[in-house]
Amino acid sequence: MATAGSIFDKESTRIEEILSKQIDTILPTLDPIWRDTVVSSQGVGPVSEFSKDFQVNKLYRTGMTGVIEQGAPVGDFMLYGDPDNADLGARLRRNTVTNSFPDPMDGAKPKTFRLTVPMRAMYTNLSLTLGELQMDATPAVVGDVVAPILQGFAQNLSHTLCNYWYLSQNTNYRLGRILTVSKTGSGPYRWAITTEELAYDRFFAGQRVDVYNGNTRRNEATGTPLRQSLYVEKVDDLLGVVTLIAATDITGTIAIGDDIVYANSGEKNDGTHADGSGNPTFTGIAGVNSWLKTNGNLLGDESISGAQINVDTHPEFKSMLKSNVGVLTEHKLRQYLRRFHVAKAKLGQTIDSLVASDGVWLSYEAQKIGQYQIERSGNLSNLNNEGSNEGFAFTFEGRTYKGHTSQYVEKETVYGWKTSGSNWKRYVPPDYAGLQNMSEADAFVPFRFVVPALTGLSSVKWPYQNAANALTEAVQMPGMLRMQLIPDQPAGLKLTGVTEDRVYADD
Repeated sequence: MATAGSIFDKESTRIEEILSKQIDTILPTLDPIWRDTVVSSQGVGPVSEFSKDFQVNKLYRTGMTGVIEQGAPVGDFMLYGDPDNADLGARLRRNTVTNSFPDPMDGAKPKTFRLTVPMRAMYTNLSLTLGELQMDATPAVVGDVVAPILQGFAQNLSHTLCNYWYLSQNTNYRLGRILTVSKTGSGPYRWAITTEELAYDRFFAGQRVDVYNGNTRRNEATGTPLRQSLYVEKVDDLLGVVTLIAATDITGTIAIGDDIVYANSGEKNDGTHADGSGNPTFTGIAGVNSWLKTNGNLLGDESISGAQINVDTHPEFKSMLKSNVGVLTEHKLRQYLRRFHVAKAKLGQTIDSLVASDGVWLSYEAQKIGQYQIERSGNLSNLNNEGSNEGFAFTFEGRTYKGHTSQYVEKETVYGWKTSGSNWKRYVPPDYAGLQNMSEADAFVPFRFVVPALTGLSSVKWPYQNAANALTEAVQMPGMLRMQLIPDQPAGLKLTGVTEDRVYADD
């Protein structure tokens, strides 16, 4: 800044301010484990496996067939012949048979059973206005206008899919449960919250959310629409604080113990649901918690009646849970991995990836510090190569497990799953004529704009009308995303109650 009284200060009105021509858009980076291990190794399920209801039916059969018995009790007649042979004088004998092969009807044959996986969908919309299009076309306007909007929408899609990989149907696909909350402001209104899961990468500015207490949506009022708009304003990851914002105060009181979920993920704006019930029904694209089941049905409550796999009946599909682990030591990790592979090796099942929440691997390394040795045999101490290498690799009995830290995983948790051999497959229904994808979206995001298919035109835009059906300056771009993730091997490992070494900044 020019010093007061200097020539630059006196002639400041004659000096042009130069602005950067490039505007940096800050967007969330996807979980590297999701992108680098799950997505990169993902297979694509064949369209031919879809039923008329866009369900995927997978058939399984386990068990042995046939009858096998030991020969000793019958004199090993298959080696020496039937022992009951009678002499007929000195020169002749007669064959008689008393033994027979085991009854083939005494053998069991396995029944074929079916797992039906329902397809899941998201529907979307995005607006642009003439003002934004005019700004984008005006040379005097610094930076692009439309491109960041499309880029932000594409990243929203990717971030949502990444989140659903980790969210659990057992907790209504919640992003987080409120641990502390503080309300400020008088329009707009703000709520600074912390969550029990401490998984703050699940949140990002601009995210539309709802807050529930049981079946009651806090941001809901009388009238139409019932739902009151609520957004994530900012995330302070250093403090571990998420700030929610609303233009007007919401009817309910956001409190400790409430759940934060994606907007309208349990019910519509008017509080109803397609099944006619008055209670919210939370569903979503199946993630790791939908498949790693230690009891009950794969996919849990979202499984299809009559085509379910109960892991208590079919333990070949059961995952291993170890709770209240405490400090995770190398010996404990060996124990858990050994048990999984002792139980599953005969089925050809393995795991190769270990994913933990923030602080788990740091705690794992911290408990090993006491095992380190400082060389004192006449050499000077050397601090040139301290710290730890990037990533985590654990080798045990010839198998190497790749370990990763994820900020999307809830606290005190470790997951183990299989990614090799394209174990996880992405199933997407066939497109109907006219659908257009979004070039800004990642390749693994099967998003489609629907206007071209509905109108037969090439444009993905459609005029937006107000409540009086009058044309406005805005256009809308409705779209949809349909997919499901299905593993060949659902069984995996989950450790909970693992001691962490985690710290946040002072306010």
